[in-house]
Amino acid sequence: MKPKIVSISKRNAHFNVLFHPKNSWIWNDIHRNNWEEYTFDIFDRFLSSDHTYLDIGAWIGPTVLYAAQIAKHVYAVEPDPVAFGELTTNFSLNSAISSRITLINSALSTKTGMTHLYSRHSFGDSVSSLIPTISDQSCIVECITIADLIRKYSIKDLNFVKIDIEGGEYLLIPHLREFLETEKPTLYLSLHPLFLKQNISRKCRDKTEIRNYFNKITKNMIDSLHMYKYKYDNYGNIIEDEVLLGREQNGEFIFTNERW
Repeated sequence: MKPKIVSISKRNAHFNVLFHPKNSWIWNDIHRNNWEEYTFDIFDRFLSSDHTYLDIGAWIGPTVLYAAQIAKHVYAVEPDPVAFGELTTNFSLNSAISSRITLINSALSTKTGMTHLYSRHSFGDSVSSLIPTISDQSCIVECITIADLIRKYSIKDLNFVKIDIEGGEYLLIPHLREFLETEKPTLYLSLHPLFLKQNISRKCRDKTEIRNYFNKITKNMIDSLHMYKYKYDNYGNIIEDEVLLGREQNGEFIFTNERW
């Protein structure tokens, strides 16, 4: 099937996208209200026309194109070369909001330079990661620290950050600690404990050792988010640290100093 351009309507947002066979499911689901309605609830609650939004793990643009119609400006960070190509095409199809979007073909990381990006199945499918899990297939991508990112793109008035990087969050969050303490943006964080365990299992075989290492990494990440007064699940329910420590399945959480 040849890719075509379609118009998507989501609540008060309207945008055009490339309807590519590989990723057509996401646009169909969004249009039919079958994809992460809670994400749009969170965006509607916390995004502001007076503030900018940093989307780390922007993929092909569903959150970017929606958020650009609410936030003052969106900085979209995506290292996957296939996903970024489609994101760039979708960006070009929306001249009405493109001035409020900056595309960044990099991975947010603990250092600036070059690194491996690993594919679980194929690049562009939304689950590529800086940590290897079930595949050794990789490509070299540019990576950048939060300090260099903010300096390079002159990012200001930032009050909301989304991080969805398929397991890489466990290593990235402790590195962001100083930034989060200073800026205290509302953080919408996707956790991928299954991916982290798969990564650890590549190095460790003993189940007890895997569990202990997993718990240590998870606790260090959660401790790095101590600056937030409120922790919510993706439906707005208050949660405690124990919920995050014992998390076995992938899921989304909000860390903020604002009441939902």
